[in-house]
Amino acid sequence: MRKGVVIIYMDDLIIPAKDEKEGLEKLREVLEVASKYGLEMKFKKCQFLRRKVEFLGHVVENGTIRPSIAKTIAVKKFPVPTTVKQVQSFLGLTGYFRKFIPAYSQIAKPLSDLTRKDNPFMFEQPQMEAFEKLKKLLTESPVLSIFQQGKTTELHTDASQQGYGAVLLQEAEDGKLHPVQYMSQKTTPAEEKYSSYELEVLAVVNALKKFRTYLLGNHFKIIMDCLAFQKTMDKKDLVTCIARWTLLLEEYDYEIVYIVPARECNM
Repeated sequence: MRKGVVIIYMDDLIIPAKDEKEGLEKLREVLEVASKYGLEMKFKKCQFLRRKVEFLGHVVENGTIRPSIAKTIAVKKFPVPTTVKQVQSFLGLTGYFRKFIPAYSQIAKPLSDLTRKDNPFMFEQPQMEAFEKLKKLLTESPVLSIFQQGKTTELHTDASQQGYGAVLLQEAEDGKLHPVQYMSQKTTPAEEKYSSYELEVLAVVNALKKFRTYLLGNHFKIIMDCLAFQKTMDKKDLVTCIARWTLLLEEYDYEIVYIVPARECNM
């Protein structure tokens, strides 16, 4: 079967298609394979040619994806944690939808710090603010666009000593850029010692790894406010980690677009 025809999770499957014609062609292919290997499906559980479908806690509709109502209600009703285990449960629930939240790791840091063994459990103002902000962001029905081959694509990245993040954007029919997915990550103790330009490269590299299935084989722009990135890439003598990162960058078809920074970024 061709790649991308069907998405399977346990005993559930979904066949994505851009229109009815493609949907019927893919359905035929799936049914032929199922028949060949003796796989049976209950007709009463099947839904065909739906414009809106709920799958794995997400609602997919008209080229967009968002958390299901059931999941957002679960987030909204989650009680204020009083134990580490409850914090872990909340982070597990919200973390499943972290692609919808810009800078998720940085926002969640006061909560995730509570799960470290060497930290006492003290749920104070910083933790409450993080808890309420994550609930608010997820219950406001965040929406992402579904990635489409051939569309104008941009990758925006940013980094600091506390963490780094990125957003993958695509131009829609309205001519505007819409988010496809967000990613963020706290810096490790070792990464906190990186220079500003090393952090910028780290942000780009990890964003490329995260969005690899979207970006590999497609031309895209990397938008950043740190001119040091390009200067680093042009250096002949690179430190080991950056030299390794440049090899990964060579896999992709991209161009760097530099914008005037809101802050200075020095090498």
